[in-house]
Amino acid sequence: MKKQFIFEFEESEPNSLSYECSLEENERLDALVEEGGVPILYLNRPAMVTLAKLLIRMSQGSFAEQFHVHINKNFNADEPQKLTIMLFPDDVQRC
Repeated sequence: MKKQFIFEFEESEPNSLSYECSLEENERLDALVEEGGVPILYLNRPAMVTLAKLLIRMSQGSFAEQFHVHINKNFNADEPQKLTIMLFPDDVQRC
């Protein structure tokens, strides 16, 4: 079975990014670091779509190097921060 995903968006202002959650606002996102320093993301399907759209916007936008976005639990501003996503320069080896 073939599936198709189409996502159109307007480019954000430089160094500014907003993202849309589902109409139901039922995203569930949490993160923790296990023993040994392994990070784990817990996401339901709507949260995966929201995160995918956010990553696509970051990858296609004209953001400065080290531009970053803070993600709170369940994409809810009233919850604690759970994840930071940083745009890393192509020519720098982090690992």
